[in-house]
Amino acid sequence: MQTIDISPEEMAPHIARFSEQESQSAHYAAETGIPREAYEIMAAETLYLMMAPETQGGPMAQRPAVTGDSGTSVIIARCPPGDKPLLHAHHFTVETFMCLTGRFRIRWGSKGEQQIDLDPHDMIAVPPGVDRQFENITDEEALLLVIISGSGDEDFSDISMPPGETDFMREKFGQAVLDAYAKIGTAWRQADGSINGPKVPAPIEIPDAAMANRIARLSDMQPLSATSGDSIGVPREAREMVAAKNLYLLMAPENQGGPMAHHAAIQGPDNISVLIAECPPGDSPLLHAHHHTVETFMCLTGKFRIRWGEEGEDHIDLDPYDMIAVPPGVDRQFENISDEDARLLVVITGTSRDDYNDISMPPNSTAAIRERFGQDVIDAYGERGVTFRES
Repeated sequence: MQTIDISPEEMAPHIARFSEQESQSAHYAAETGIPREAYEIMAAETLYLMMAPETQGGPMAQRPAVTGDSGTSVIIARCPPGDKPLLHAHHFTVETFMCLTGRFRIRWGSKGEQQIDLDPHDMIAVPPGVDRQFENITDEEALLLVIISGSGDEDFSDISMPPGETDFMREKFGQAVLDAYAKIGTAWRQADGSINGPKVPAPIEIPDAAMANRIARLSDMQPLSATSGDSIGVPREAREMVAAKNLYLLMAPENQGGPMAHHAAIQGPDNISVLIAECPPGDSPLLHAHHHTVETFMCLTGKFRIRWGEEGEDHIDLDPYDMIAVPPGVDRQFENISDEDARLLVVITGTSRDDYNDISMPPNSTAAIRERFGQDVIDAYGERGVTFRES
């Protein structure tokens, strides 16, 4: 497998510094004719679009910090106490919520009658067609990560509002604001069953038992290194050297290929995997490349150094909620450079589950594994789709 070199200047457009982001609502009055207050009631008081495709449709497609591949958007909502958007549905995309700080209540159902509460780094993936809403239920400002996944850009013009919210918005802002939203892909459902705006499928209801399979509680999970040994035939020490000391697979496609395809808490869309690496000080997996997928790192706690290049010669440091999306074919490595245990979010996106058999190790990493664990471990990883490059 061929790798590519990328300079710090070329990597810069793939980096989002959280402290430098502007709220999405700041752009809306000028660019869509939607008042800022109307946008913040519909979405959240402050939304930061960290990554999205350049050509994505829908109301979240305004000036992403990082221009990503088709099919995935990454957003951070900054919410004061009690802040909650209106109930809404996404009909063709999966909307995944992860609590970053504080505590959030996620409601679903046509009246928001069902709910769960998320603690930091808990996650829920709401299926298409379900009305949903989030709320900061703490006494302080809190952050929520929102990942929206679809098959392509056209899927993102898929939002609809239930009749009660339609009536509320019309009464507060007038029909002109509803019409402006309809032009960018929002459908307004009426009490008589009719729809103003783009046509969308009917909403669906999902019982608590079914939604329970779409929730990942980090405190209930075991790291991959503790659960995958028997299935891949690699000692735990070797797995931690290749991946991370504690790597938790929160969501992955069913029957995903590659060495990470074990014990996902949530079976998600075919084009995305979500992991958390919990690292002691100095913990750093070996350099490696993904050749068909984009690997995005977001610092959750502490401070992480992201290196790239065959020798790891270039690097940036990430503070909490900073993000870097490493392009396919680039050798990369992360390290906890803080003095305490720290957590790193890892989001891997491709076009299908087949893309995940795409990892290769550079010659120095290959030599380190062979010297420490022998050829049998290299062969076992090879059976899981990992390629070991020789000098």
